[in-house]
Amino acid sequence: MQATPDPAPRPFFARLLDARPGEGATVAWATAYFFLLLCANFTLRPVREALGIARGADDLPLVWTGTLTLSLLVQPLFATLIAKMPRRKFIPIVYHVAVVFLLSFRAAFHFAPQSWQIGLGYAFYIWFSVFNVFALSVFWGFAADVFRLEQAKRLFGFISVGGTVGAMAGSLLAKTLSSPIGALNLLFVGSVLIELAILCVHALSKRHPHDSPRTSVSAEASAPSTSVWRGLGFILKSRYLQGICAFTLFHTLFGTVLYFQQANLVSAALPERNDRTEYFATVDLAGNVLTLFLQLFVTGALMRKLGVGFALVTQPLVAGFACLGLGLMIWRGADMVSGGWGFAWPPELVSVAAARVLLSASNYATAKPARESLYTVVERDVKYASKSFVDTFVYRGGDLIGAWTFTLFDKVLGLSLAAIALGAAPISLVWLGVGLLLGRQQRTLSGERPKPGPD
Repeated sequence: MQATPDPAPRPFFARLLDARPGEGATVAWATAYFFLLLCANFTLRPVREALGIARGADDLPLVWTGTLTLSLLVQPLFATLIAKMPRRKFIPIVYHVAVVFLLSFRAAFHFAPQSWQIGLGYAFYIWFSVFNVFALSVFWGFAADVFRLEQAKRLFGFISVGGTVGAMAGSLLAKTLSSPIGALNLLFVGSVLIELAILCVHALSKRHPHDSPRTSVSAEASAPSTSVWRGLGFILKSRYLQGICAFTLFHTLFGTVLYFQQANLVSAALPERNDRTEYFATVDLAGNVLTLFLQLFVTGALMRKLGVGFALVTQPLVAGFACLGLGLMIWRGADMVSGGWGFAWPPELVSVAAARVLLSASNYATAKPARESLYTVVERDVKYASKSFVDTFVYRGGDLIGAWTFTLFDKVLGLSLAAIALGAAPISLVWLGVGLLLGRQQRTLSGERPKPGPD
């Protein structure tokens, strides 16, 4: 009997990301899209952070209240675009409008009187915070619409790596250019990157011109609506979507606690805008380097072998240990974080930066891809509407709750940074339980067989 010839070897790129025939170009464009989007994000984010604490961290709760208010005002327009327009049209519109705002802010900072500068900085902080959430929500909604669940498990890890490399590039741009050209001129750089991302959207839309539905979470959630509360309506009908809301809320609460600790320390230690921009860019860069390592060697294997639920619980575990470690370091004394390690920052600034790096890496490396893959079992209309609600109201609402809670503990009750961190650590166990339940529900909706491990 003649031996059956071996199949032709698959290209290296296809083997690297476990792609199937016909998937390579789509993955390449999606990865380039995410690279450029996060590169723009992390180029602009340190500017936002520096402007937000121009007068110290005490104004941040009010600024975050403004962020949630703007989210409420923008949501109806966003919902209308989703309901009335195909994605190939409304996604470029969202990004083109963002570029117009960026250029307008830069012009305002240049021509406005000095007395307006702090107010303009707060306005930029509010606008960018809202745009950032919408921009990433649009990307992941687009990705969940283009890729099936089985594809998401194989390919989202690689796409996330592309985003992490983009985030590293953006952090490097901000760190390198903030002093030579000035932090505010990074707005020009971000504008160019967003316009390049739009080209990727057009390329993906040509390859996938139809907005195909997915498996519905609820048979009742099928009629499109332009109501601002349509996303909430879908969520109220689905325990699965409610679980996503709870998981997102815990994520924002823990992130806010560490964010405010860092903001207070930075505002006291670094008075100059360019120095603050460079600090935030350095912390972002460290987090992105760790994220890239985890994505290359951990994320894909976790989601393929142990399931989405196991990937979801990694962030609650890291958050709990990060808060515990930070609290113990400060409680035991600053000598545990030696300034002799080569850092120019005070020891307490190094310790809170390390906690932020760990939480950020666990989010982008494992929890974020897993959280976004939860939407692959949701039909398009429900997906975009509920995801938009979660990524705006729930996300920003959690920020607001965390901001005012931290202010209450810090300014009113007079609790120390160590006490706040140690008090937050046990709450991560509840967050972990939500992640486990979500993983089981997603497996049930997708019809998968049980996997070993917590999922």
